[in-house]
Amino acid sequence: MKKLIFFVIFNIVFIFHSCSDENNQIQCFPRIQINAQYNIGLPAYNSLLVPNGYVQLRPDGTNGSRGLIIVNTGNNFNAYDRNAPHICPDKNTTLEVIDGIKIRCPEDGAEWMLLTGQPLNNATFGQPLYQYRVNQNSRWLIITN
Repeated sequence: MKKLIFFVIFNIVFIFHSCSDENNQIQCFPRIQINAQYNIGLPAYNSLLVPNGYVQLRPDGTNGSRGLIIVNTGNNFNAYDRNAPHICPDKNTTLEVIDGIKIRCPEDGAEWMLLTGQPLNNATFGQPLYQYRVNQNSRWLIITN
């Protein structure tokens, strides 16, 4: 019985360790070039003009395979990939903002803080959201990796 328990624990640790790369992201996380620009003066992005405002964007060919979540932190803007960073992509792993303060993975209930991208529960395996660089030029947000 002890050998069986040891074997199961060893395999679980091995699987989780072998799925991560040097940036603590799983190896199957899509590495897609991001080069997106958004004019926050347009009505579609009005919510980004106020602190804690956010938008959830669907993919458009410039912003990844599942789109982005962009949030106004009050001091700057954060942009997160909508692919769940802790598990391999599947039909139910596109991240969503809930209650205006958290980001949730519908697959397993993993949650992160909207303003910081930091994990809120153990389902994340301690992995923060995948974040992109955001530069602001007047009313334009330029998001790259």
